[in-house]
Amino acid sequence: MALDTDDEILQDFLVEADEILEGLNEQLVELESQPEDSDLLNEIFRGFHTIKGGAGFLALDSMVALCHKGEDLFNILRQGDLVVDADMMDVFLKVLDFLNAMFEETKSGKFPSPADPEILNQLQKYIDGDSAKAPVQEEPKPEVITSSDTADSDDITDDEFEALLDQLHGEGTPGKTEPTAKSIVDTKNDSDDITDEEFEALLDELQGKNTKTNKATPPAEKTKPAASLEPEAKAPEPKKETPPPAASAKKTKSAKPAAAPKQAETSVRVDTSRLDEIMNMVGELVLVRNRITTLESTIEDEEMAKAVNNLAVVTGDLQAAVMKTRMQPIKKVFGKFPRVVRDLARSLNKEINLELRGEDTDLDKNLVEALADPLVHLVRNAVDHGVEMPDIREAAGKPRLGQVVLGAAQEGDHILLTISDDGAGMDAEILRQKAVEKGMMDEESASRLTDSEAYALIFAPGFSMKQEISDISGRGVGMDVVKTSISKLNGVIDIDSNVGTGTTLTIKVPLTLAIMPTLMVILGDQIFAFPLVSVNEIFHLDTTKINIVDGQQTIMVRNKTLPLFYLRKWLASSFNETEQSEIEHVVIVNVGTQRIGFVVDKLIGQEEVVIKPLGALLQGTKGLAGATITGDGRISLIVDFPELMNTHANRGY
Repeated sequence: MALDTDDEILQDFLVEADEILEGLNEQLVELESQPEDSDLLNEIFRGFHTIKGGAGFLALDSMVALCHKGEDLFNILRQGDLVVDADMMDVFLKVLDFLNAMFEETKSGKFPSPADPEILNQLQKYIDGDSAKAPVQEEPKPEVITSSDTADSDDITDDEFEALLDQLHGEGTPGKTEPTAKSIVDTKNDSDDITDEEFEALLDELQGKNTKTNKATPPAEKTKPAASLEPEAKAPEPKKETPPPAASAKKTKSAKPAAAPKQAETSVRVDTSRLDEIMNMVGELVLVRNRITTLESTIEDEEMAKAVNNLAVVTGDLQAAVMKTRMQPIKKVFGKFPRVVRDLARSLNKEINLELRGEDTDLDKNLVEALADPLVHLVRNAVDHGVEMPDIREAAGKPRLGQVVLGAAQEGDHILLTISDDGAGMDAEILRQKAVEKGMMDEESASRLTDSEAYALIFAPGFSMKQEISDISGRGVGMDVVKTSISKLNGVIDIDSNVGTGTTLTIKVPLTLAIMPTLMVILGDQIFAFPLVSVNEIFHLDTTKINIVDGQQTIMVRNKTLPLFYLRKWLASSFNETEQSEIEHVVIVNVGTQRIGFVVDKLIGQEEVVIKPLGALLQGTKGLAGATITGDGRISLIVDFPELMNTHANRGY
């Protein structure tokens, strides 16, 4: 039997459970460093409780069983009878892994598989421990429910809640407290429902509160003390009224949803494919705007100019609005890293603190998903390679606790991501020697590498500084995959490192992949578009200042030697060296961590373009990312510089 994935209730549960599971990933790791934080304990308890309730309604028994154990144990923890330690946290994180696996099965329309019995047994052992004075699974006796018992939390358990309802409807079992709350509802016996006021009164009794000031209570009852949960107990003294606990509202809504005030929905779920369609249509509108703007420039008409300007403004606003619907906070990616760092540090016997910055920075949903794997590689690399062992850090005068910082910030139409650590840093000279040992270059070429170029060697395929192979890193794969992944996103990576103080990697990617700012250039009689994120600078070059180094043409730019290539030789249909002029237009482009100069015939200017896939004849052509339509209606090919360099660089000038 399969689940109906189109069921609205199931979809609502999946949305809520997904958010809770993401939160638990961070909250559990945070709890390990703050084991007695009552707010955090209550929040995690509520997370397990909410998932259990939704799963129970949908008959997802395996998920209910696991969440119930977790809920019971966290109820003991928040009462202070147990304190979380590292071993217990290992168990909780395994529980979270099982819940995530169950969630994925449910999302695919399958009933979730049962959890490992060993995990359930481990949870039960903690629950049955000597320090667990009152296991939650036993129904609580009314006479011990006092305000002091509930002082640590505003929540009540399901069993307490059911007991109250039984009392209210006269369904108490023999040997239990008589339902003295009848005085409140003696006129309601013909209905199974209770009013909000009656329910709040019962909760006030449970929390040790007086209902005198309840405005909804009939005047005759205002002078009566609140009904006691003990048959022979005296009425409690009036106490200072406090706001109802957060759980009250939740239980009221659960018990009698019809009584809750009707609120207009302020959000609606939309399939992402629809957003992609809208974004594509906005892209087409951008192309039309560019075309009209170009035509308007040839017509000297003031009214036409105003209309075109208005069109440009509206199109820009629409584009920004649609982009916002596709935006997600980078926290979607960052949320997994506290767990990644915690588990990795524990397996390596390192002490590491992860700091997250700029979690609310928004970027395109597709980019959020595409950045997940590269960032995991880089963070794991910082923990494994960057931060030293505690004893080594201590001997070097550093604190035993290493620091890894993962940050995000928006800069114009780009996102800057940084991964930094306060570890050992990288030695550029050792990297140069390693490159020679691996046969990547000779000693003379290696000696000419700048420190930045030496650091960039870690992105070369098969290049690893790790002496011992491990399951974590050091196999010579991973960093080159990171570079390729970032390049495919039209992003660039920069590395800064200092021996003994740490390393910082900076990644720059566009806000969105749908509409791209470009620099339009001409090679021969064909227009090409350079992704603007890759363009570093533009200048006019005196060809007499070109040098030859190891058979490669180079130029000096601010005391740095950069390789120079004539792009028309690679991309244009014809190339004649005798046609070279004395002054050339050079575009300096970032390719990975390198800067390279490309000679172009003409510069047109900046233009926003919509990337279209290449046709059948050009499909798969190396060095081309796609095509677009320019403002004058011509076809322009978009250059993929990393792929272009891999294809042509070894052919020489």
